[in-house]
Amino acid sequence: MRISVLWLLFTLLIYHLTWSCDNATQICGNDARILGMEIKNELNKLFTKATQLDQLNKTFTETDLIKYEDLDGGKLLNVTSEKLKRILKLKTDAVDNIADFVRRKSPITNENLRDPPSCSYYLAKDSNIKDKINLTYRKEFNTEVNLTEAVIHVPTDVFEFSKEVKRAVHLTDGLDKVFIDNYLNDRFLFGQYFGSTSGLLRYYPAFYWDTENQTDYYDCRERPWYIEAAGLPRDIVFLMDISGSMFGWALRVAKYTAERLLTVISDKDYVAFYSFNKKAEPVSCYPNLERARLKYKKHLITKIKDIQANGASNFSLALEKAFEVLKNSSKLKKSCECQKVIIIFSDYVRSDYEEVFRRLNPDRKVRVFTLAFGAPNQWDTSKLRDIACNNNGYFSPVFNYGDVVKAISSIFNVFGQPLSRNIDKIQPSWSSVYYEYDRMNFVVTVGKSVVLDYKEVKDTKIEPFLGVAAIDVDIPQMNTIMTGMFSGIMYAFMVNNNGVIVVHPRLVPIEGFGQGTPDMDLNELEVTKEETDIIRITEKMLKRESDSEETKSLVSFPGTIRGKESFQNTKFFFTSLDGYPFSIGIVVPPSERQTISVNENKLNNTLIGEAVSRDVPHLLRWKKYPLCTLNITETIKFIRDEQVEQVRNDPCYPDQYNTMAAEVQLTEPTAKFWRSKKFKDIAEENKIIDCYLITNAGITRSCKNMTSPGTIMDPMDMQPFIHARRGIPPNRLLVSLLEKEHGYRSFNISYSLGIPVGSDIFEVLSVGIKVQLKVLRKLLNSAIGSRVGVTVTLLDESAFVIYNTADDYEEAKIKRFFDEKSPVKQFVKDSQFYDTHVIKDCQQLCDKVETNPHSSESSAFRISPLSVVNMFITSLWKIFLYFIADIYTVDRIEATHQKPKKVMCCEKYNIYSRDFSKTQVVEKTVDCGTCQKNLTLSPVPDTNLLLLIDNNPDCVCPNRKDVKRRYIPDVCTDTLSKWQSDLSQQSCFDEDGGGNASTSSSSKSEWKCFTEEK
Repeated sequence: MRISVLWLLFTLLIYHLTWSCDNATQICGNDARILGMEIKNELNKLFTKATQLDQLNKTFTETDLIKYEDLDGGKLLNVTSEKLKRILKLKTDAVDNIADFVRRKSPITNENLRDPPSCSYYLAKDSNIKDKINLTYRKEFNTEVNLTEAVIHVPTDVFEFSKEVKRAVHLTDGLDKVFIDNYLNDRFLFGQYFGSTSGLLRYYPAFYWDTENQTDYYDCRERPWYIEAAGLPRDIVFLMDISGSMFGWALRVAKYTAERLLTVISDKDYVAFYSFNKKAEPVSCYPNLERARLKYKKHLITKIKDIQANGASNFSLALEKAFEVLKNSSKLKKSCECQKVIIIFSDYVRSDYEEVFRRLNPDRKVRVFTLAFGAPNQWDTSKLRDIACNNNGYFSPVFNYGDVVKAISSIFNVFGQPLSRNIDKIQPSWSSVYYEYDRMNFVVTVGKSVVLDYKEVKDTKIEPFLGVAAIDVDIPQMNTIMTGMFSGIMYAFMVNNNGVIVVHPRLVPIEGFGQGTPDMDLNELEVTKEETDIIRITEKMLKRESDSEETKSLVSFPGTIRGKESFQNTKFFFTSLDGYPFSIGIVVPPSERQTISVNENKLNNTLIGEAVSRDVPHLLRWKKYPLCTLNITETIKFIRDEQVEQVRNDPCYPDQYNTMAAEVQLTEPTAKFWRSKKFKDIAEENKIIDCYLITNAGITRSCKNMTSPGTIMDPMDMQPFIHARRGIPPNRLLVSLLEKEHGYRSFNISYSLGIPVGSDIFEVLSVGIKVQLKVLRKLLNSAIGSRVGVTVTLLDESAFVIYNTADDYEEAKIKRFFDEKSPVKQFVKDSQFYDTHVIKDCQQLCDKVETNPHSSESSAFRISPLSVVNMFITSLWKIFLYFIADIYTVDRIEATHQKPKKVMCCEKYNIYSRDFSKTQVVEKTVDCGTCQKNLTLSPVPDTNLLLLIDNNPDCVCPNRKDVKRRYIPDVCTDTLSKWQSDLSQQSCFDEDGGGNASTSSSSKSEWKCFTEEK
């Protein structure tokens, strides 16, 4: 007992020696609490004076014009899904129109296509095209276009006047009218086109294809939309021969061919890649089929580049392994269970392995494609041809890079052959999201194969597969439409049946990095505090269930400063879009769980009309609802003139219109005050730059033009719904630092007006003011008084620095307090005023780190007499190809193989969110090594501010910058496919018939093999 008392006395003595507060020169304890109250009172006084907040609160609380109701999430979801289905149907109808037109002009119904006559057309790459047709810039297409013409693009390595191209020109002649009719029927329709098997592309609207400033490598047959629609989902096993005879040029071209094939297959396909010599081994860490996600295809391409040739080949073992992979993957449900394919890369084989195939592929359900590499006539490739022809496949020699595109196109033509036996079952196919360089944005394309009936062409030399009709769907535009269906900060997203995000507000292209094509799961963009929550939601969506889930998730929007995000108790409503391979979800934060209904009889259309006529466009704006056919100005004019019949068919009448009109009426008294001389005097005296309010339905009012004539309000300056976005409780002042503009710094004070509805609080509007930062400086200096030896730092709810009295306020920068590490920072973290969450962002760019996982001794290059001779012959052949036979294609592949400076990667970072339940003052002495600091933390009541008071600013603590935690995800350690594809939405059907394999030689070096009915 005596020891405990002595220890207590010793502790008190140490504390007294290390912590003593001189109230005359320092701020601590109750003085810190008083300082916080003074700051709050001064801010509140300024804010109330500038906004007449009390009157605004009374107007929205006591009005009988509007009524607040709980949101019916299920009803909202059904209405949204029906609107989206109508939009998607317009796209599929348009692509059906294109496909039907081309099929009607097919060789069966038009014999002229066998020897096509000449047709007039405009060539997209014609440098004089602007002199031939009028091109006008249109914002929605991001280029100069002509809406009355279509143009034709032919790949650089395809002869424009070949018979195949002339047939395709004639086949698509007249499509212009179909394109125009489609566009007139759907004002949200962008690119329309038809890609033929010859490589010809006819597209609308017409625009100039610039080849003066960049090399044209485009070939429609290699685009994702073409490949997606050109056949059914596939299970593909690649077998690459890496025996010694493949060393050199043959292996190089084979690698490039494999890379191009992997690039073009879709994420509906499943792939496995094996290399073989004496052994057959997977090139990656996955031995079975995996869904061809972008991240997995990039992983395979990286591994393929490290393959080296040596040893002898065991072809039988490789075939056994390929069929074993197909069988095992089916058991593991890692298979689309549709077309099964083996693609073999080799230079030659000694046998057709008929006995092996008779045992492993008796019914020829597995198609086998063979590609022969090496110099012409170097090896006997007839056995490779026989293997393909005996197994319903396709054989192509690939002697150089110029043969690659042709071989890939031929493979996918064969993939489309089953469609000719089931043309009534062909449905439009939706591609994955990809980056479109012309539009510099993400798009998804709906395509449809144009195929002739097998019965009509089986006795002819006509190929049944003609090409693909397609329509572009602009992802940002779809996001605008989906976001524009809701008020406030609710938003919607869309995923496909493979769990990949299609539309989401946070899915944005990375500037200058087209390879940033998205391959994002829902759990990579929607972050829940417990990851199992978002995984459970995703699994339900992929099972096409309709349900709702409540969870704590991260609320973030494009334009949000990193670190300003917040975790909130959000509610997810989700359902499938029947008839389409998509599911949609709606995310409802706590502030949006109520809605407004309007008493239409109480609307004062005269007052509303006057407000709109007077204040539009600079002082009064409204959120754009893309599905509305009229804007609010037109609607008001019709209603005021008693022409209601003009607006009854508008999708936004009466709900959106009535809500916005009511909010204009309710906020008019505030706008009237802002127009008064009294307010101008207040603004001038208190250095107020702007004032604004933003309602839940999207009405925005500002006084900027009254205080700064000639300026135009920028809604981004006003940070709409900043409270709801950051998770700040309503009815609380929020202070934030703004970027420097017009030569001075400013800060923002905003307030979210919350109306109690049941057990929740509905945020009906945000109101705020922008004030010069010198006002905050003056306010703080006045509150601190004579205690000049004290430094005060204002931190916001996300631990961003609002102001520091020791800094030059004109040069103040928006920065995170915790971007550096120091004893002071650690004290603030330990105080538990902030909750810390680790966030993973996989839409970042990192410097590429070259690694060679195959640099082991077993895979090292081995020199032998045979390899030296082979290397010499291959080098001579390569020189011949480069300088004589294949200048264009070699240049093309060299350009393609340029290593990117940046790669997509993930970054982990912390976000900090204030715990507003903690209101106590915290004090501590912090050891800085050579000195000690007396620190005090005190919340500013009813605001988002936290005061950090440093009573010993002369004591400097060492700081070190926090290192960014960036990494390139490891496909082998990360789970590749968390979700199983929903096969119920995939078009898959068996091929009819069977019979003998026949070959028809179209050239001396190429044979086409397919099954015919007897």
